[in-house]
Amino acid sequence: MLSHRRLRLAAIAVVALIIMIFYYSGESNMIQNQRFYRSTVAAMEAHKEAKDSGSKAVPPPNTGANHAKPDAADDRMEPAIPKSNSNSGDNNDVEEIPIAGRTKMTVPKNRNDVDKDKDEPKEKPQSTEDHKEAKAELNSILKRAPIIIFSKSYCPFSKRAKAILLDQYSIVPAPYVVELDHHALGKQLQSLLGDNTGRRTVPNVLVNGRSIGGGDDVTALHEKGELASTLRSLGGKWLQEVRRKEADGAKPQRELSDAQPAQIRSTKESLRTASTNFDPFDDRPHDDIDNSPLGHSTAHAVKMRYIHSEERLPIPENVKVHIRSRVVTVEGPRGKLVKDLSHIAVTFGRPEKDVISIEMHHGVRKGIAALRTVRTIINNLIIGVTRGFKYKMRYVYAHFPINVNIEKNAETGQYEVEIRNFLGEKYVRRVTAQPGVEVITSPNVKDELQLSGNSLEGVSQSAADIQQICRVRNKDIRKFLDGLYVSERGNIVEE
Repeated sequence: MLSHRRLRLAAIAVVALIIMIFYYSGESNMIQNQRFYRSTVAAMEAHKEAKDSGSKAVPPPNTGANHAKPDAADDRMEPAIPKSNSNSGDNNDVEEIPIAGRTKMTVPKNRNDVDKDKDEPKEKPQSTEDHKEAKAELNSILKRAPIIIFSKSYCPFSKRAKAILLDQYSIVPAPYVVELDHHALGKQLQSLLGDNTGRRTVPNVLVNGRSIGGGDDVTALHEKGELASTLRSLGGKWLQEVRRKEADGAKPQRELSDAQPAQIRSTKESLRTASTNFDPFDDRPHDDIDNSPLGHSTAHAVKMRYIHSEERLPIPENVKVHIRSRVVTVEGPRGKLVKDLSHIAVTFGRPEKDVISIEMHHGVRKGIAALRTVRTIINNLIIGVTRGFKYKMRYVYAHFPINVNIEKNAETGQYEVEIRNFLGEKYVRRVTAQPGVEVITSPNVKDELQLSGNSLEGVSQSAADIQQICRVRNKDIRKFLDGLYVSERGNIVEE
């Protein structure tokens, strides 16, 4: 008796064979029943019969004019649609149009289309050449300044936009004005700007190649007090200065007193003198500056900036600190650590031989907080190369004892921690420690791990990975407290 698998294969083969038979038989019948196939076969048979009958037939005697054979041309069926005459010499005034995909009909040409076809080959190369020339000219214009104003000398909207940008704001480098009505390629440039920016009217103000709108848009941004910030955000590093010019009769900003120097000021001093540290780039009017204790109007929120903030960090004698492009390298007795801080906009200095200064100009509240963060990071690097860091982790279990195996990878030099029998599970949990982190079992305390290294970031991240992989899931964490937890944080070299 055949097995179930072989019976299944045999059944599938039989079904496939039956389907193929029905498919090919139905396909052949379908082809033979088609009208085109039957008409072709009938024509072939009629041609064959006519050939055979013509060779055997005998011409009948001529009995007179009344019995004359009718002309074969009279019985010939002509198509309802006249066919084109390709041999005709007068083809300039007629054209062929397809009908139903196979038959062509000859119709007279449209005189307007004939003239258009004659003129088109002459105009197309000229338009292509003008487009290339306008594109090259636009690229050269965009390289002259970060802000380009495309306008026309007689347009009142262009005049208003130019008056706002050129007269009421101090912009370095100054905006470049292009009068399209005086330019040789004015029409082509306006058409190209319409295709690129979607704006076909003037004025069209571009900042770093991006359009911010026309006269109404510039006026609206100016009235809202957002024009300077918009230009600064789009202009990037190319735009060096954007500020609103002071109107005649406006009150001057309050100057710093001698007791509050702006050269060197710590974070605490900046907080105490917040009344003089309002945003110097704020382009909104401060008419009631003398009536407000904070030095700005309370009718609307003003983002306060601190003119100068500084943090200082002393360097120990046996430590070398090298900073270049905000990449900090610290060397000490225990080794070398490198930290990239290029994403934080701070300025490093060396006011003294064994002191590092971290400064920020015109910073907001979050920027000032970053100064303390940078100082703490560098201080941790110094502690790491002098004393190191050590974390201790304890096994916590109620019924199922946790087994931990530690191995060192010979290729990478990193330690691999293998955790078994967590909550009695057969699943083996594996964690690879960060580079430069040493993992050992405590020689004096049972069920304890020790993680040590120079980098605080590496040691703490390795401990977090071990604790996270042993997190209790889908159970009541008030009852199931099993896991590996950090019990102590300290240094390798104790003071």
